[in-house]
Amino acid sequence: MRGASFRAVGGAVLTDHGAIGLAEARSLAVFYAREAAAFPEDSPAARLCADRCRALAHAVVEASEWRRAAGWQDPDMAD
Repeated sequence: MRGASFRAVGGAVLTDHGAIGLAEARSLAVFYAREAAAFPEDSPAARLCADRCRALAHAVVEASEWRRAAGWQDPDMAD
């Protein structure tokens, strides 16, 4: 997969290793946010973790919106 390591496609959150559920994706975004905060602000590691957190959080929002549009009242129930 080129570009962001995480993206939403048809209501699914895809990683470079396959699809993951929304709850797992949210948890992973929290992990990346914590990792980003653990490094000096301008370090490459902090930027990488922050970028992955943003991409993942964006994919979760897009997948959730797609699922709601598809009729799921609770997007997590589709997992």
